[in-house]
Amino acid sequence: MKHFLALSFLAIAACTPTLETMTRADAVAMCQAQADEAAQVVSGNATAGVNSNTGPSFGLGISINLTPKPRAQTFEACMSELTANGQIVEGM
Repeated sequence: MKHFLALSFLAIAACTPTLETMTRADAVAMCQAQADEAAQVVSGNATAGVNSNTGPSFGLGISINLTPKPRAQTFEACMSELTANGQIVEGM
């Protein structure tokens, strides 16, 4: 029975995802990017390419965010989550 419990704990530990750690500066940059994206009302992209088999290709995408979030609120939530998960490591 003891072996079964030990193997069960090992299996659970092996399946638990590990979260990426980062420096405070990297965390600030990532959270700032998320905050900027969440605050945008309209964003879009365009693509163009040529394939020797199919010829030219073009694409256009637009995204409209009807509920933009304040930058400060999104930034604070991101930093709080990273801190709570232990993902910010000093001195890396």
